[in-house]
Amino acid sequence: MHLDSTTEAIAHFIGLFSQTVEEVRMRMDYVEFDPLEERAPEQDELLNININIISPYLLKDYSPRVEYTPPPTDQFREKVVSAVAHNPMALDAQSGGFGGAGPSTDAIAFRTGAEAPAFPEYQPLGSLAWYVKQEARLEDNDYLSIGDHGLVMSQVGDPGAALAVLIGAASEFQPFSHLDEPGSAEEIGDFIMHAPHLADAFADDLPDGADIFIARSEALEGQYVNGEAVEETPLLEDHLPDGVKANGGEDDDAETDFSLHAKIEVEAGGNLLVNEAILVNDWYGAPVLAVAGDYVHFNTISQLNVWSDSDAIGGALEGWQSLTAQPTNAFNIATMQTIDNPRPETAGNGEGEPDFPSHWLVSRIDGDLVLANWVKQVSFVEDNDITVMSATGGGTVIELGGNLTVNVASLAELGIYYDLIIIGGNIYNANIISQTNILLDDDLVGTLEGFETSGPASLSTSGNLLWNEASITQYGTMSFEALPPSYLEAANQLAAGPGAAPGALLASDDFSGMTNLKVLYISGDVVDLQYISQTNVLGDADQVALAKAGAEANADGDWSVSTGGNALVNQAAITDGGVNATTYAGGNVYSDELLIQAELISDDTGLYTQSGDALVNEAVAFLSDDLMAPEQDGEHSAPDAATPDAGSADVMQTMLG
Repeated sequence: MHLDSTTEAIAHFIGLFSQTVEEVRMRMDYVEFDPLEERAPEQDELLNININIISPYLLKDYSPRVEYTPPPTDQFREKVVSAVAHNPMALDAQSGGFGGAGPSTDAIAFRTGAEAPAFPEYQPLGSLAWYVKQEARLEDNDYLSIGDHGLVMSQVGDPGAALAVLIGAASEFQPFSHLDEPGSAEEIGDFIMHAPHLADAFADDLPDGADIFIARSEALEGQYVNGEAVEETPLLEDHLPDGVKANGGEDDDAETDFSLHAKIEVEAGGNLLVNEAILVNDWYGAPVLAVAGDYVHFNTISQLNVWSDSDAIGGALEGWQSLTAQPTNAFNIATMQTIDNPRPETAGNGEGEPDFPSHWLVSRIDGDLVLANWVKQVSFVEDNDITVMSATGGGTVIELGGNLTVNVASLAELGIYYDLIIIGGNIYNANIISQTNILLDDDLVGTLEGFETSGPASLSTSGNLLWNEASITQYGTMSFEALPPSYLEAANQLAAGPGAAPGALLASDDFSGMTNLKVLYISGDVVDLQYISQTNVLGDADQVALAKAGAEANADGDWSVSTGGNALVNQAAITDGGVNATTYAGGNVYSDELLIQAELISDDTGLYTQSGDALVNEAVAFLSDDLMAPEQDGEHSAPDAATPDAGSADVMQTMLG
């Protein structure tokens, strides 16, 4: 029973008084009380219990080592399979020339005694295929509530659906990003033949008013930035957002004020997505190529930047934003160049008359020579953050973004150079680079009734960077002429089998000053495909509500809110090694080079349809009295600040196809 303070004191006093009276009375019978004498306890018989211990372990002598065999672990096994077809020609020394296997830039003929010369056998080149798919996916959708405001905020709109709108729009402007990798030599050849038709269809179906630059000719040369020819290209480090640079460690020495003064710094952007690929193809080459069939050459760089940066900002915060507003920048940078690379001078006989080879050394490939490098890189990041904040009594730094994804691939194929390459079929050669950046940065920042601050404040919702940089470099110029009879005779002779070199071929001016003619013969086609596809997709639709604290304190707090500052970077380079060459073609010659640079800025994703303050007030609700009540019966009752569980469906089917 619960008593008030006065009643409790009286009751306590009466209790003490009663004890005192009892002691004074000293009952008379207590004096005559004779207690029993203390007796020794009786001892019972001890229990006799037998314990038998059985142990599977045997004690051994001391051993200073502990022997331990760990259990087996799961292993990931990856197989790399390569096949090289090699049918070497038998060495056959004949008068007037020699048919043999083996090209080498260092081939040296030697004699055995005084008999006919013999030559070493050389391993011919083989086919090479490299298919790589790199994919980075990250979902970082945060919900954060800070301060004594008693509010909960639901997500406004559907950022996933808005991002899907941008991805769908990008697919119409990028003809080379969603192609399936070919398998066999025939499929690769068909792919190369079909690529120019894709370019034709893309040019014919361009939508009206699209900001697209297209350059196309037999040979493109120069540097281009956003559709304009330039002498110098910009540098990436000069345009990276400050938030990305800070995440990279450049501002690690910066100090944060954690004093009792109310200061809140919020970084909900600052994400960095990077795809980088480098292919160096120096597998084979010669200053003279003789093709019995057709020669098909196709180079293309296709670059696309798509973004939406339509923000809904509360009226009270427009002044914050005007002080720190930075635009989103997008760059498409492409370089196509051919670098002159003359073959080494050959020496004469010292009497002004050039020397000519007296025989050839032949390395033979029966079938097709296939070189295929297929690299596909994808980065997909969702960073849609929701925050409800009021100022606290000290310094607070909140980082909800700052994510980093990186895909890197690098390959250098180094082979052998010859003096002459004879192809019995066709040559199909293509270098293709496709780059796409897609960014959704539609932010919502608003205030609730009663929010105010007299301290310094800044708001940045943009300042993003979309960067595509690509180059295709060919070492050695290329000239084309009709196939002379001597080269056709040599091709027919090698198709029939080993034999002596035609005299007219050895006497060609193309081989003046040489002592040995190193030849690679390919009976089928040469199929050479270098393909790089890079795609960055970032959804960074942040939603921020600023509220006053329940105690209405900290009205002079410092505020710094940033929801942008992201960087999406694609960098790719394809380098074809070689020397200045003359190509003799018995069929048709097709050469096509294409550059596409496109930019699509969207302001109609449908994510926000009202002002920032209106949307925030609709999305924010006060917590009920039951949720704010204290704990009872040992059970915890806390506000449920979880946002509605919006599904993160894969909106990348189009770009990943």
